Amino acid sequence: MSNNPIPIIISGTSCAGKSTVAKALEKLGNYSVVKAVTTRSPRKDDFNYEYLKSKDFYKLDDNKFLVSATYSGENYGILRSEYEKVDSGKHPILIITAESADVLVSQKGFEAIWFFLDAEDDLLEERYKARGGYDKTKLKAKKKQNAKDREYAPKATYVLKSKENNLESITKLIDALVDSFRIGGGLSHNIISLMIDCGMLLDNANNKGIKGASYDLLLGDEYYYDGKIKRLTDASSFLTIEPYDYAIVSCKERARIPRDVIGKFGLTVGLFCQGIILSNGPQIDPGFNGTLFCLLFNTSNQAVHLKRGMHYATIEFNKLIEPAPPYEGNYQDKTKIIDYIPANALHGAINELKKEIEQLKKESKVMQNIYLAVVGLMFAILSIMLALR
Repeated sequence: MSNNPIPIIISGTSCAGKSTVAKALEKLGNYSVVKAVTTRSPRKDDFNYEYLKSKDFYKLDDNKFLVSATYSGENYGILRSEYEKVDSGKHPILIITAESADVLVSQKGFEAIWFFLDAEDDLLEERYKARGGYDKTKLKAKKKQNAKDREYAPKATYVLKSKENNLESITKLIDALVDSFRIGGGLSHNIISLMIDCGMLLDNANNKGIKGASYDLLLGDEYYYDGKIKRLTDASSFLTIEPYDYAIVSCKERARIPRDVIGKFGLTVGLFCQGIILSNGPQIDPGFNGTLFCLLFNTSNQAVHLKRGMHYATIEFNKLIEPAPPYEGNYQDKTKIIDYIPANALHGAINELKKEIEQLKKESKVMQNIYLAVVGLMFAILSIMLALR
């Protein structure tokens, strides 16, 4: 544990499990939830609120608040005095709205690790109903509020996905990330596994693909070849790259990279030994969300066949010593290959090279035919001479 514990902010969508996660962290012994004040009615799962009437809330001096906000028509706030009560040897946990987290971190320069907790809409709705007092009008308002909250997610240090049975993974991961904050290095099997289970690094991932300190990427269905965008299917499950030709292929997995992690992936040895070369960007940037694509070029004189869903590349992840600004490039949240192909793809350098190679092959074939004709003629002349003797 750090000698100077770092404050933890937990924000996110309604019913994502923020209080549940905070409780689990407190049980570890080195975290303490900061008590908040609110004007909303008590809930059975509350444990960190003091309830005030609206008139009493407004009597409090703004300078007494570390942060305050209005959320779903109710007032919330954390008093500085409550924050200062936290044991100096424990990480303070602030459960606040995403908007308040942004004000505190981005505008006021409050140093903290910001965790944004989210879940699938179906699960959020199910949890809302389980609280009791189900109301369609309120549910609609909550969905609208959740959409607004999600706009702040890219600014958070980490975005975690709550599932039905991954509370333990979330707790372990948060504790590990807090313990290693501002420490760089490659991610291990354990951290990769926890991150994937909590909705980070890769979507559509399988634990079997996690190796010692990497993940085996699988060939996706969508690809670009011979000037057309195509898809692999059960009926057509092979992509054939002809000699000196190329294809742009996708990964089955989708990247969800945290703000303090970068990724790099390279080709399997098996494909490299067949003459395939992989070309992509130098790294997957911090904060990038989207499908991974790369170019595969066949440098051999034999066709190479790639099977749907095969392990064709391996990705490794490296943690930065501090969070970087989130990726905001043209490919953020893009999942289709059409978004990655430039308009001049058919006239690009690789296509021109391909045309030149095809021309050389044709010329070579012509020269080969001439050579065989000359050799044949020489054999004929020698045969005639031998016959005359």
